[in-house]
Amino acid sequence: MSGKPRPNTIKVSRKVRVTNPTGLHARPTSELVRCAMRFKSVITLEANGRLCSAISIMDIMTADIRTGAEILVTAEGSDAEHALDAIEKCLAEMEKKER
Repeated sequence: MSGKPRPNTIKVSRKVRVTNPTGLHARPTSELVRCAMRFKSVITLEANGRLCSAISIMDIMTADIRTGAEILVTAEGSDAEHALDAIEKCLAEMEKKER
């Protein structure tokens, strides 16, 4: 994972649906990882019964996240809310890029 969160940090989760027509294959996954790496928070994705680090391309790709999948995104850290907003925006913008 991207490090250990400090005490007294915020932990937030949000369910997000993958609307990208091709799911999370290599290119969208690398965009998502780049987005997640901008934050101090520890960010995870839970999909298809797997818990993935949002900064690991291999973790996300092996979870086989396809279009229509609902994922639980969790961020823990001082910038957790901002991180979730950015991840959600990143996922939404992927749909536009793939069309």
